[in-house]
Amino acid sequence: MSIAKAKAEVARLAAASLPVDLVNEDVQPYVLVRGIDAPSPPWDRKRYDILFPIPLAYDMGTPLDAFYLGLPYTFSNGQHNRVSGQEITISNSLWKLVSWHYPDGKPFDPAKDSIESHIIHCRGFFLERGATNART
Repeated sequence: MSIAKAKAEVARLAAASLPVDLVNEDVQPYVLVRGIDAPSPPWDRKRYDILFPIPLAYDMGTPLDAFYLGLPYTFSNGQHNRVSGQEITISNSLWKLVSWHYPDGKPFDPAKDSIESHIIHCRGFFLERGATNART
């Protein structure tokens, strides 16, 4: 298994001044993105860090999906119903899985999509757009 493609994509994004890095927890690589814009309110601040795993078979076309939100956070003085998954600790920070998937009929397409397009998809969560499972 190889993540050479992910390493190259992250290097290109970082060189273009996007605050992105590849971090590893044991054998699992993650993309860490700092400072995703969020409307405040309803979010308690204007920027959030996100994290998403890179499948070890990413180079072979395994798609990206969902992301983790850096904790703590507040949404409308409470919690967002989509921030409801597993909690993990990566790089000495606590993260919670966000249920934010691609719309039916428009999955992540390894031939067209990339880490950059996945970051854009994840930004849509904060703006309540782009997925069939928005806050409902």
